Amino acid sequence: MNPEEFLNSLKREVIGHPALRHPFLERFGDGDVGVEGVRTFAVQYYRHVRVSRLYLAALISNCGHDEALQLALAEVLFDEYGHLKPDETHPALYRRFLGALGITEEEWEGPATLPEIDLYVSAHRALSGHPDFRLGLGALGPASEWPVPPIYVRLAEGLKKATGLPEEALEIFTSHVTMDVTHARIMMDAIAPYTQDEQGQARVREGAMRSLDARSVMLDGLYKAVFREPAPLLDVSARVGG
Repeated sequence: MNPEEFLNSLKREVIGHPALRHPFLERFGDGDVGVEGVRTFAVQYYRHVRVSRLYLAALISNCGHDEALQLALAEVLFDEYGHLKPDETHPALYRRFLGALGITEEEWEGPATLPEIDLYVSAHRALSGHPDFRLGLGALGPASEWPVPPIYVRLAEGLKKATGLPEEALEIFTSHVTMDVTHARIMMDAIAPYTQDEQGQARVREGAMRSLDARSVMLDGLYKAVFREPAPLLDVSARVGG
C-alpha cells in the first residue's frame, strides 16, 4: 500500500477498535451514572489529561532532525498549551470542569490513581520515548487524534444528561470534537513520509494498536471504579506492555 492507502486502512482499523465501543463509553454516554460516579470519573480522568501533552513533547525531542515533523507536532502541542495562555491550557480547561462539579483541589489530588490509568500513562511514556519513534507517531497520531472526537462526544453527552452542566463547563470535551479533526490532518500529513514501506507501516500500526489497547484497559478501570463492577470487555492488557 502507498501511504494514503495505508492511512485510510489504518483509520478504519482504529475506528473499529473495541476501545471506541467500550461499555464505559456506552453506559456513561447514556447518562447512566450517579453523582459519585461522575465525581470519580472527573477526578481519575484528570490524571490522564494533565500529562497527555507531555507525550507530544517527548516525541518532539525523540524524532531526530526532521524539522517538518517537529513543526507539525509543535503545532498540535501549541493548541494543547492553550496558545500559551495559562487559563486556556487543556489541564486548565479540565480544572474549570472540576470546579463546576464543586470538586476542590484537595479532593482532586487526594485519591490514588487507578492502576489502569497508571498503565495507560506508562505505556504512552514508553511509546513516545521509544528508540523507534514511529511507534510514538502511531500512538499520538492515529490512535489519539482519530478516536478522541467520538469518545469526547459520548463523554460530553453523558455529563450533560447526568449533571446538567452548562456548555462552557464542558469545554474541555466539546473543544476536542472539532480541534482534533484539524490535529488529525496535521498529524497524518506529518506521518505519511514514514509509511512509505512495509516496515514503516508496521511500526506506525503497532504504536497505534498498543495505544488503543492501553486505552481499553484505562476504560476498564474507569468502568470498575465508576459503576462498581467489572467491565464486560475482553481484556487486552497482555498486548499493552510489549
